[in-house]
Amino acid sequence: MKFRWLHALLLLPFVACSQPRSNAAIAHGFVDADGHAILVSRLPAARIVSTMQSVTEWIVKLGEARRLVARTDYDHEPELASLPSIGGGLEPSAEVIVRLKPDVILGWRDHSSADLAVALAPFHIPVLSFETTDTADVFRNLARAGELVGQPARADSLAAALRHDLAAVGHDACMEHPGAPETVLLVLWTDPPMTAGGATWMSTLLGAACLRNVFADVASAWPTVSLEAITARQPRWILTSRGQPGQRLEELRGKPGWRELAAVKAGRILEIPGDLFARAGPSLPDAARAIIAARRAIEHPMTQP
Repeated sequence: MKFRWLHALLLLPFVACSQPRSNAAIAHGFVDADGHAILVSRLPAARIVSTMQSVTEWIVKLGEARRLVARTDYDHEPELASLPSIGGGLEPSAEVIVRLKPDVILGWRDHSSADLAVALAPFHIPVLSFETTDTADVFRNLARAGELVGQPARADSLAAALRHDLAAVGHDACMEHPGAPETVLLVLWTDPPMTAGGATWMSTLLGAACLRNVFADVASAWPTVSLEAITARQPRWILTSRGQPGQRLEELRGKPGWRELAAVKAGRILEIPGDLFARAGPSLPDAARAIIAARRAIEHPMTQP
């Protein structure tokens, strides 16, 4: 089941790493996700190209959308509608970016950012890579975005609001579902099965929905697991991105191994919009609410509008 958003998700820096991830500011620069010093010609940066949707969302939330000079096909904020698109964001054209004359490029910690940095080196355009594995990265990225656009105090305020919102959503969810949180399998890919481990922002998201990652004990951030391991753990729920009504359940019921899972047999498939499923940014509380609503719709179908 190759969900449409997953071509982007699988190329994100969703591979566990043990390299330093310090994001401390250095003069007019930063330390990127690989520990390299990246110098930015001026702060706040006046012209920014962001290939990372969650960071783009933070810049808009910070009230600094005017500093963005391009968007990707996955950026849907109305403030960015008039900007030129650089495509999906994973393989942006160096030639197009040069014409935009940005002060800095913001991107994922992956090969595309590294390749782009090499291509743009003759033009002295810095590429600053971001890590997004756990929730700590989410807050580091917000703080760094705040410094880049000259809004560190506003970034601190947004961070506090995000923490409060996630805690409030989690409290209400667990009041609705007292007792031990039920288990859920996050499906990032089905063939072979790919999921999220315990030390990821996705596990934190599940906690905010009063659910427990069935692979919370796995140290790897984005492991490939076997159907045998999934069957042995028998998750109560399965969480995936939203397709057409009934599409995900039909797909899983058509797959050997998957169709034998109790959650699939019972139709306990939680679906949320792909943008919420794959973004670790300001929409995290909305993603948790979407999971809660999807669960409620299955448990109490007669009460749904």
